[in-house]
Amino acid sequence: MPIVAKRIEEQFSLGLWKIDEEIPFFESSITYRSSASSKERIKQQLAARMALDSIHENFPFDLVCLSETGKPMLKDQKIKFSLSHCNGYAAAIASGIHDVGIDIEPIHQRVLKVEKKFLHENELNLLVHHKDEKRIEYLTLLWSLKESLYKWWGKGGVDFSNEMKVLSFEESTNGKAIMQFSKLPEEQFELQYFLHDQVWVTMLCK
Repeated sequence: MPIVAKRIEEQFSLGLWKIDEEIPFFESSITYRSSASSKERIKQQLAARMALDSIHENFPFDLVCLSETGKPMLKDQKIKFSLSHCNGYAAAIASGIHDVGIDIEPIHQRVLKVEKKFLHENELNLLVHHKDEKRIEYLTLLWSLKESLYKWWGKGGVDFSNEMKVLSFEESTNGKAIMQFSKLPEEQFELQYFLHDQVWVTMLCK
């Protein structure tokens, strides 16, 4: 299936791909090849690159290298990009202006088991009035927002619960969140997000 959600803005382009195809489809369409050990992982990685190629035609995959922390990047940095994938979906964001980060997270109750590992006490207070399914929904959103900021940072070494804080977010399926990051204490970060088929798509372009 082609792109199921797309945003083309002045500062960035974003594409969300629903993965209905098998590996040969992707390998016949783009030059990227995955070295992952499982077929499902290979398919997800290919789909993410397909999403990237769909928002930036003829993307130069042969010029991609890995940073010291394992982040894919172009050697000349002319195009900043970020990728994410999960079971059933893959996403990409690209910008010729700013650094970017993207994450996709399906809403699932397993987030309840790890909430204290990635949330600050203040963030738990943001969710105190939400129960059951709505709490799971917003917990997943906060996790995804932190993942997007982490990918934007791209240098590793981040304590999700203490160094990244969501100050506020719109209780909506399409909104914005404000975050602080202790490694850049003078700045505030505005992230965008939307919900598609019970999958949160979060992004940062800054």
